[in-house]
Amino acid sequence: MGFFDFLKSKPKNNNKVVARNPLNLQVGDIVEYDLAEYKVIGKLIYEEGGYLWYDYHLFDGQKHLWLGAEDDDELEIGLYKKLDVNHQLYVQLQNETPKKLTYEGKEYTLIEGGKANIRAEGRVGAKTGQRVQYWDYEASDGSEISVERWGNELEISIGQEVKESLLEYYPGVSNE
Repeated sequence: MGFFDFLKSKPKNNNKVVARNPLNLQVGDIVEYDLAEYKVIGKLIYEEGGYLWYDYHLFDGQKHLWLGAEDDDELEIGLYKKLDVNHQLYVQLQNETPKKLTYEGKEYTLIEGGKANIRAEGRVGAKTGQRVQYWDYEASDGSEISVERWGNELEISIGQEVKESLLEYYPGVSNE
């Protein structure tokens, strides 16, 4: 192969970078929100009746957040933080999931619930093949509470819907 043939040849590297969005983030990617950069350190893919949605475990070196994303006729994105297991809601929800609950003076209404199978990647505290029972609550101001039961363990997160325009996504390199 001559020098000019070399210049005309296409690179043999097929590792094309795919633009990221809230439905295709990978462990190692970066999500920028509110002037902070969070690394995706884990990913959960939920499946119920052929329908998929995603939770990404984000970490900026100090703070853990969860980014939830689903395309249910329109893209819905939320940012959540897990409540401490000593929070009163854990006692209230340990044995039942009421249609309404109160958190910090706001009333939340149950909007949906069900059971889903999950696939897990990275640091998420779950394993592929597990089944989770979930309930989603919403307040009139749009804040949300997510309740998940993993076997005997209960997990409660509080969050808010976020406009996609407030987030930026960058492909990263996984070294988990």
